[in-house]
Amino acid sequence: MSSLKGLATSRTYSDLGDELLYFLGRPGFALAAVQADFLRSSWLKNCGRGVESWHTIGNAIRQAQELGLHRQKEIYQSSQSNIEETLSMFWYEQNKKRTWINLFVWDGYMAMILGRPRMIHMDDCDAKPPMDCNIPGDPSTAIPMTVRPEDRQSISTASAPLFRYAIARKAHEMRAIRADCPRLKNYSIVRTLHEEITSMVEALPAFLRLKNPDTAWDTDFPYLPQLRQEVQVMTNVFLMTLHRPHIISNLESRRAALQAALETLDCQQSSFAHAKQHQYHLFGFAFYTVDASFLLSIIMILFPPQSHETKQKISNSLQQAIESLSAMKTSNAIAAAGLDIIQRCYQRVKSSPESSSSISEARTPSYETPADGLHSLIKDLGQQDFLPLADSQSNLPQPNTASGLAYSTTLSQPILENFNQTYWLDQLNIIDPLIYDQDLGNLWENLFD
Repeated sequence: MSSLKGLATSRTYSDLGDELLYFLGRPGFALAAVQADFLRSSWLKNCGRGVESWHTIGNAIRQAQELGLHRQKEIYQSSQSNIEETLSMFWYEQNKKRTWINLFVWDGYMAMILGRPRMIHMDDCDAKPPMDCNIPGDPSTAIPMTVRPEDRQSISTASAPLFRYAIARKAHEMRAIRADCPRLKNYSIVRTLHEEITSMVEALPAFLRLKNPDTAWDTDFPYLPQLRQEVQVMTNVFLMTLHRPHIISNLESRRAALQAALETLDCQQSSFAHAKQHQYHLFGFAFYTVDASFLLSIIMILFPPQSHETKQKISNSLQQAIESLSAMKTSNAIAAAGLDIIQRCYQRVKSSPESSSSISEARTPSYETPADGLHSLIKDLGQQDFLPLADSQSNLPQPNTASGLAYSTTLSQPILENFNQTYWLDQLNIIDPLIYDQDLGNLWENLFD
């Protein structure tokens, strides 16, 4: 109940902030207004209101472009200013660069998730990324350099945003060459992108790596374990998007998507185990769990493993995901909507001939090809009656209008946009069913080594 109260309070404050910004206006397109819209977009996304979030981040981006955040601005020492003023200006530009790359990342990932056009195009931007260092406490006395003496006593707060920015730039490239579209003529572009992402992960600072991390800073910065999980999940979201259309047509993509989905669920389970109840409403906890579970279920249904041990491990991953979504469903609209379809997919996994453990279990006919299985899955899931959206959100907090401010109807209703069951079913339609690359049993080999 406390988590619902906290979510209702956050709704009140977010709505109030949005109303105040509307009444006050945005004189001169101030940086604070950009940051306010960015925060509002984040809140809307965490409430499952994808379309509103996309429009709000669009407002923030347009304001940022009015401020010229997408263009490189050089800071020089002039005769009219002293060195302290010039240094302060330099670090203020660094702060604006951080705001810009956050907008760039958000725009790229929202476009990738929602399937919407990007608001930012790299050809229009020449702003260099920010330095990989911390903003000094006193900018007027800090000489710019990548590693200052005081930075050796800490970690860089820019490292994770810079990695997300690099991934987002790859998302732009993926869109430009249509590597995430079915019926590719040249699969090598998918392979090249995957290899580049792998190289980027390997080049991460040791404190950000999920595999063999440097944990020396974890005591001083207790958020680092969670940040490592988040960085890995963001990477896997890109890889799942890249490979999803090709899971039938290409074994390489099938295996890459499978590994990314399993790794995502492991990260999600670890993060969820350490989460507090008031964090259950956060977008990432539910969305990435549903996304990975759905993709894993599809591969499991179309290409069932023969090994009982492998089946059991996959089943355990899906069961843990279902338990996590069940725990979140009263405070997270995405979890409530996604839980139903994941449960249906899980029942489909358990009832397949290859996965049934006893003769009494329900069985479905085997498919001549995975393409036949995909068409059957689309038909069966599309015909089933899903949990009504209103019911799935009936326990979510309603807005507090006691303040007397007239909220718009659109902003006050807990409407789940784009992340309902239809969203997940649409993921099936982007899978290319036309060419079947025989896996010869290699898909599941050494998967858990």
